[in-house]
Amino acid sequence: MRNTTATRTAPTVTTTTDRTFNLPAASNGGTNPPARASAPTSSAPPVTGATAMKYTLLLAPLLALAACATTATARPMTPVTAPRRSLRGEEFRVVGAGVSTAADASDAALLFDPATEHLRGGRCDAALADYDRLLREFPDNFRAHPAQFNRALCLQRAQRLPDAADAMRAAAASPRDPTLVRDAWFRVAVLGELAQQPAWVVEATDALLRHPRIDLSDRVEALARRAAALLARSERDAAERAAMQAVEIAPTPELVASLGDDTYAAQARVLLAEVTRVRAAEVIYRVEEPSAEEAITRRVQLVTHAHAQFNDAIRVGNPHWAAAAGFRIGEMYRDLFHAIVDAPVPTDWSSQGREVYRRRTSERLRPLLQGAMRSWEATLIMARRNGISNNEWVRRADEALADLRALILGEPSPPRPPGPATPAVPPGSVSPSTVRPAA
Repeated sequence: MRNTTATRTAPTVTTTTDRTFNLPAASNGGTNPPARASAPTSSAPPVTGATAMKYTLLLAPLLALAACATTATARPMTPVTAPRRSLRGEEFRVVGAGVSTAADASDAALLFDPATEHLRGGRCDAALADYDRLLREFPDNFRAHPAQFNRALCLQRAQRLPDAADAMRAAAASPRDPTLVRDAWFRVAVLGELAQQPAWVVEATDALLRHPRIDLSDRVEALARRAAALLARSERDAAERAAMQAVEIAPTPELVASLGDDTYAAQARVLLAEVTRVRAAEVIYRVEEPSAEEAITRRVQLVTHAHAQFNDAIRVGNPHWAAAAGFRIGEMYRDLFHAIVDAPVPTDWSSQGREVYRRRTSERLRPLLQGAMRSWEATLIMARRNGISNNEWVRRADEALADLRALILGEPSPPRPPGPATPAVPPGSVSPSTVRPAA
């Protein structure tokens, strides 16, 4: 019988800038803008307020943009403390009836069954000893592939992630149990995320997408995990395609509901927005360049598009990914403000001219900071309503909001004690702990 209470490790979102499969580190964390370099001495005439104002006029489209810098309202959600989906692939294996040779069946069972009991009891050293002996002495027994699956869970507990991935690959070679094959490949993907090895995730999801017995919900999950891994490798176009394929499987609220879980449908939409957000951040505005107006226009277009995509993710209703989307919306507007106010200026500008430019652009673009503040405030309200205050994205939104308020008031950022190291398993996930029968 299958125990369906276990969950696979919670999904994570990555960006090319974060380079991690765990919750990414904050990008400037909402702190004060970077220090500006001292201007070299120049004999050029000083830039007057009128000259600087000419550059700020290029920024007029941003004023209309800032008016929409709020997050979408998610549909009513049941308060949760962890992803809701009951997933396959994490449970231990126990052996049922199977075909084996008469010579080794009983002896293999005498190794497998105690090993599984050790595993149930958390005694992984003893379990590994019995599983390893079974694999040495009875490599052709039908218990060998479930034994590899269970070995991998013990190896994962010991943080031997490469060894665990190899054991899961061996389990996935089962010729008689397609369910075991599917579950083992999903576990390889999880291990790749924990080990920050996107190549493992791509390998596993390739195998899963070729698997003849995965349902639509599994396909959405495989595509979302694949998109995250590709984005971590800076393969943005491929990541965008994988995420879009996942979205196209369930493009409407009704179809998302039919999946039985909204976690990976929401993740796919966040990843689509992440690709656009990263592209926007790469558009650099330089005051003196002839293409300055085109750069602002392009970045505004990308930020607007990413905002709409993040809102699509929020509307799915998964609170964990809604928190990620809400944080990123605020981050985009804060970063856009600093990208323009702190933009490189001509070297022949006087200190007075630079000061006039930065002061006036800061005043004109204040709605961008107000939009960031509204987004983070909405994220925190949503988190409290849904009981996910321990979510990493919620913590980052709270810190960014405090830093932004200090910046607006002209105060130093509030001190905060060093936080705990990012856990190997992201907050809200559940580690393997239950028994799963083998076919």
